[in-house]
Amino acid sequence: MRGLCVYIKAGKGHYVPAKAVHEQLLEIGVDSELADFFSYLDLDWMEKLNQGMWRLMLRIPFLEEHLFRSLDRSGWGIKLVERTIDRLRRRKLSAMIAESRPDFIFATHPYPGTVLSTMLHDMEEDIPVYFYSTDVFSAPVVSICPYLRKFLIPTEEGAESVAAMGQDPDSIMLCPFPLQQSVADRPRLSKHEARRKIGLKEDAFTIQLNLGGEGLGSLSLLEDILAEDLPVQIVIIGGIRKDMERRIRNVMARYVGGKSSVEIRGFVDNVSEYLAASDVIAGRAGINTIVEAIYAHRPFLITELVYIVTASAEYIEKYGVGWNAAGDREKQIGIIRKLVNEPSQLDVISSAFDAVPIEYSARRLAEMVVSDALSYARRS
Repeated sequence: MRGLCVYIKAGKGHYVPAKAVHEQLLEIGVDSELADFFSYLDLDWMEKLNQGMWRLMLRIPFLEEHLFRSLDRSGWGIKLVERTIDRLRRRKLSAMIAESRPDFIFATHPYPGTVLSTMLHDMEEDIPVYFYSTDVFSAPVVSICPYLRKFLIPTEEGAESVAAMGQDPDSIMLCPFPLQQSVADRPRLSKHEARRKIGLKEDAFTIQLNLGGEGLGSLSLLEDILAEDLPVQIVIIGGIRKDMERRIRNVMARYVGGKSSVEIRGFVDNVSEYLAASDVIAGRAGINTIVEAIYAHRPFLITELVYIVTASAEYIEKYGVGWNAAGDREKQIGIIRKLVNEPSQLDVISSAFDAVPIEYSARRLAEMVVSDALSYARRS
């Protein structure tokens, strides 16, 4: 059996689960290829256009909310992408399918999920497409497609949401969250052990600040903590470009000698150790980071929220494992201030994590896809 795992480059949110499932397919003896959707079809210009639009929307949240809402509800954006790819690359896709003969396709973005399943249907290629919703708690309307073999999503709330959007209920399958190996395979450490291992102060209240995969997050929380001179250490991870690092250091330079300290670490491979070292995870609401924080039993403080992941804020507040303070600087610093002064509040929050009904396993997800693909092949 042979699988094709397809993602697109837009931060790390679509790549990480595709890679996690690809690695597990190989582990269980299934031949698998990991491919960037646009590069796979030799459409690098379209990828650059898509990345440019996504980064622009991240920089201007108002634009992201209104433009994405319009694109998602009308569906004209994905229809344009579908027609363009179909016209330019149908022959290429047909040739590549004939050469590689995948038994199934696993997609982590609506473009490959919807576009490939529709094109394969029109080409009368009987290859099942499995779409994994990286939004976890919901999904864009444009991901709804009648030609998907299975619509995979890790939460009941997400399954109910996509069914209400029109996805065939028989195609919706609850699945585990594909935890990346750098988190799943690491032994659980205490806060002190983790801080010692990654070179942080062991006894300091620790905040992990995430700027997102594109490194375009706000520094307002950092500045407010430094200005209030709270006794905390802030560890900044994620995408950090040169201009962002310069901005961070400019903020730090204005508050030299205070009780707060800042560590700039950027992208790290030992994500689990940074999660274990932290008292609170804060920053832009990236789905992978939020779910990994829940897995590590670390509360998440949302400081920025883009329209496409608003359901994540509702979810963490529903289960009491975080706060939605997006755009509200007074609320953000108030939460941190209270936790620093009353650390016992973290113990109260900690007890809520066990009630979160998410299963974590890239291996189980890979096995589910393979099992269904084998069943489908026997029926075909």
